[in-house]
Amino acid sequence: MKRIITITALLIAVFIAGSCTKDVTKLPQNAATVNTYFQTSKDITSALSGMYGSFLSTMVSTGGTNGGGSNNYFAWGETRSDNFAPSGYPTTATENINNNAILNNNASADWAGLYQTISRANLNIANIPNVPKYDNTVTQTAVNTAMAQCYAMRAECYFYIARVWGGGPMWTAPYLDPNSPGIKPRVSEQVLIDSVIIPDLNKAYALIPKSQQPTVWYIGEGAICAIAADVYMWRAGAPVASAPNGPVSGPIGGLSDYQTAITWIQRLFLSRAPSGTGPAYAGTSAANIESTATWKNVFLNPPSSLEAIWSLNWDETVNGCACIPISIQNSNNPYRVDGGLYVNWPLNTADIRVKQTFDPTVTGTAAGTHTLKYFNVANEAALTATIGGAISFNVYAVMNRLSDVYLTYAEALNQTGDLPNALKYLNFIHQRAGLPAILASAVPNTATMQAAILQERQWELFAEGKRWFDLVRTNTVSAVMSPILVGRGFAPFTDLNKDYWPISITAINANGLLTQNYNYH
Repeated sequence: MKRIITITALLIAVFIAGSCTKDVTKLPQNAATVNTYFQTSKDITSALSGMYGSFLSTMVSTGGTNGGGSNNYFAWGETRSDNFAPSGYPTTATENINNNAILNNNASADWAGLYQTISRANLNIANIPNVPKYDNTVTQTAVNTAMAQCYAMRAECYFYIARVWGGGPMWTAPYLDPNSPGIKPRVSEQVLIDSVIIPDLNKAYALIPKSQQPTVWYIGEGAICAIAADVYMWRAGAPVASAPNGPVSGPIGGLSDYQTAITWIQRLFLSRAPSGTGPAYAGTSAANIESTATWKNVFLNPPSSLEAIWSLNWDETVNGCACIPISIQNSNNPYRVDGGLYVNWPLNTADIRVKQTFDPTVTGTAAGTHTLKYFNVANEAALTATIGGAISFNVYAVMNRLSDVYLTYAEALNQTGDLPNALKYLNFIHQRAGLPAILASAVPNTATMQAAILQERQWELFAEGKRWFDLVRTNTVSAVMSPILVGRGFAPFTDLNKDYWPISITAINANGLLTQNYNYH
C-alpha cells in the first residue's frame, strides 16, 4: 500500500469520529452511525486508515508553512534537546521550545491529536470483533490483526502522553453519549504505563499473527516488540512524577525492567521485516541492518529496507507539506542544527552519516539550517534548488528501526551487566558508520559504556524523534542542556519538573478537572 491516508478513508474516519465537545480528550460518537458502520471488511480497512491517519497528522504536521513548533514528531522528541537550536528566524513558540521556556499556549502543548487517535482506537476495539457477524468473509485472523494494531496504537499514544505530560485522562472505551459526563481527571504516568500501556502491548502481541511479513506503514509484530522495549527502558530509568501535577522524583522501575526490555527485543528478532528479504530480523550481526553503502535506504524507501520496522508515510501529493521544521523553507527555517553538534560531529571525517544527515560545508548564517536525512539529495544546494525545496518531497518518518533496537539492546545489556555483548551491538552501529571499533578498554564499566551508547544514539538517530526522550530517560537532561542554555543566555536546566511539557491552556479550559503541571503557571 503506497499511502496511508486517502481522501476516501479520511472522509469516512471523520464521519464516524463525530465532533469534539466539552473536552479535547474525547470525541463523542454517534451510536447509530457506529452500529451501522462496522459491518464489512472494507469498514475495518477504513477504520484502521482513519486511526493511522489521525496519528500521522498529529505527529508529522498540523498544518502551516514554517514548521512553527507544530510538527510534534520533532517538537516532542527532538527540538528541546542538544540536536537543535534556534535559527536566525525563530518564532516565539519555537524559540521557547529550544530554550526550555515553553508556554501553555504552544501548539505542541496540546494533546488533542493523540486523544483523537485514542478515540478512534477505542471505537475500533469495541466494534471490530463484531464485523464477522455481518460479513462472513472476515476471518478471526483478520480481526486479531486489526485489534492488535489498535491496542498497540492506543499504547503508543498513551506512551507519548506519559512521557510528554506525565500522564493524562484515561479513556479506554468509546465515548458514545454526549450527555454523559465528558471530563475526567488525569491519572499519573505510572498508572498509564502499568494500567493501559503495558496491558495493551501484551494484548497486541498475543493477537498479532507471528512470523508474517508486515506492511511498514502499519504496526506489525516487530513494531509491537519495539514499542514494548522502549516502554520498559523508560520505566527503568526515567524520573517521573508520582502523582498527576506532583513533583518529579525517581523512576518507577529498575533492573528487572531492563531485563524485560531484553526479552521484548529478543522477541522482535524472531519477527519479519517488511522487505521480506529474510525469514526474520535475526538481530545477530551487522548483516541484519542496512550496510554502510545503503544506510539511507530506511529513510528514502522503507518498504525495501531490511531494517525498517514502522515508518510514517507522509505523501506530499495527498497531504501537502510535511513541514519538517529544519528543512521546510529554502531559507528562514525556525531551527538549525545545534552549533556544538554541527561543528564537532563532522570532525569524525570517516563517519558516513554526517554528510547524509546535514551539509557540514555550509557556513555563515545558513550553517545547519537544513537536514538532508529524509531527502534523496546529496547536499543542501540540491535540496534548496528543487522547486518548492523540501516541501516537494515525501517524508517517511521513522518510528522504529533495527539500528535503534540494536542500540537499545546494547544499553539494556549494559545495565544488566553484560558489557561484552553491549559492546558488540554498539559496534555493529559504530563500525557500520565507517568508524573503527570501540575497544573494551575505552568502555570498561557501566557508566562509560552508557555514555558511549548515548553518544552513538545521538549520531545514528538524529532527527528521528528520540534524543530528548533519551536524555530524560537517562536522567542526563541537566548535564547536557545546562551548558547549552547558559551559553544562549538562559538559566541552566535545574528543574526536573520541566522535563514535562505544560498542559495546554485549551485542555485546561475545556476540562475543569485538570490542573497545570508542577512548577508551570
